[in-house]
Amino acid sequence: MANNIKKYREENSIQREPGWILRNGTIATFVFFVLLILLSLNFPFNEVIEGEVIVTSQNPPVQIRAKSEGKILALNFQPGDLVSEGDILGELENAAKTTDIQYLKTNLNTNFNLRSINELDDVYPSNLKLGNDLQVYYNTFLNNYHLFILDETHNDLNIQDLLMKQEITNQFNSIKSKKEELSLANRNLEVSATNYNRFQRLFNKGVISQVDLEKVEKDFLTEQRELQLLTQQYYQLILDNKVIQSKFQLTTNSYLKTKDYLEVNLLLSQQNLLNAIKKWEDTYLFKSPINGRLSYFEIWGEYQNIEVGEPIFSVIPDNQQELIGKCIIPIRNAGKLKKGLKVNLKLDNYPYQEWGIVRAKVGSVSQVPKGGDDPGYIVYLNMKDLKTSYGKELEFHQELNGTAEILLQEVTLMERIFFQFRNIWSNNDFDI
Repeated sequence: MANNIKKYREENSIQREPGWILRNGTIATFVFFVLLILLSLNFPFNEVIEGEVIVTSQNPPVQIRAKSEGKILALNFQPGDLVSEGDILGELENAAKTTDIQYLKTNLNTNFNLRSINELDDVYPSNLKLGNDLQVYYNTFLNNYHLFILDETHNDLNIQDLLMKQEITNQFNSIKSKKEELSLANRNLEVSATNYNRFQRLFNKGVISQVDLEKVEKDFLTEQRELQLLTQQYYQLILDNKVIQSKFQLTTNSYLKTKDYLEVNLLLSQQNLLNAIKKWEDTYLFKSPINGRLSYFEIWGEYQNIEVGEPIFSVIPDNQQELIGKCIIPIRNAGKLKKGLKVNLKLDNYPYQEWGIVRAKVGSVSQVPKGGDDPGYIVYLNMKDLKTSYGKELEFHQELNGTAEILLQEVTLMERIFFQFRNIWSNNDFDI
């Protein structure tokens, strides 16, 4: 009997789980959940919005494109050379001679101080090689300058103009005198009207006779008629003066009229020539719009054929200004964008796994989205430098492409979980 009891206890002790495993397992599970909660309270689960970004400076590089097709006649600088604003980088093949056009442009001025045909031929020779585009304008300019010089050397004074000026002066004096007479007659009429009104009141009271009233009325009408006559004479003098002045304008000194006319024609032909030169330069010359360092595109030398709109050169500014980022953000969640939000930049030129990410902040957001096939808001980013999260300083290449991650809201994983419950509670509490 005793042996059976002992055997029964041994079998039950083998089947029963030891108490320490149960106690330690419960504690381990509790500790696991506590650690999970602590981790969720500290683990960031931020809401972000992504978009493509271009990092550049406030003075980005300038591309120079061909405005005409043809062959490259000359390349005046090599890649990497420093160029200044206005430097001629290259030239397309054309019928004109660049040095002749530059000479002509330098000597064109509005003073028109040449006084002889010989001086004109020395400054503006007729054998300049300007090509068909400019030759017509140059010939017109030379012809007008010839006429201008000939008129300057054969001036004459018209005596009739002097007589008309004297007549106009006399008429002004007559108008002034007539105006004084008109003022005096107007005053006499006022006195006569007052006197007539006074006699009329006396007549109504029976103090004076009808004859006396008619006599005063006659004087009043006489003054009135005289004022009207002087007024007519005054305005007639003004009209005559205007006629003389108009006649004087039409028959004024022929020298002055001709000079003005020729000078205007010369000025217009000069302006037309300058405009034609500018058009020629835009078509056949590649000029640097800024100071900077030259870079070539898909060209390798002279006499290479190029097409209209093909990029030829790029000028990179030497004085790098502050960095800015420009990114396009989708319309979804764009209402949460605001100035000062943190931005993480992952640049394609420098993979972020190796180099790290660049920090930036939202500077401004466009008020309205852009249209087209890829609508979205334009966001401008403020950047201090290109120092990454790994402590590396990236080299700037004027334009860097990549992805921008804008942190709309910095929250933890636990807050993100409670957001779902808050959404449910808000929907339950919302009354329609």
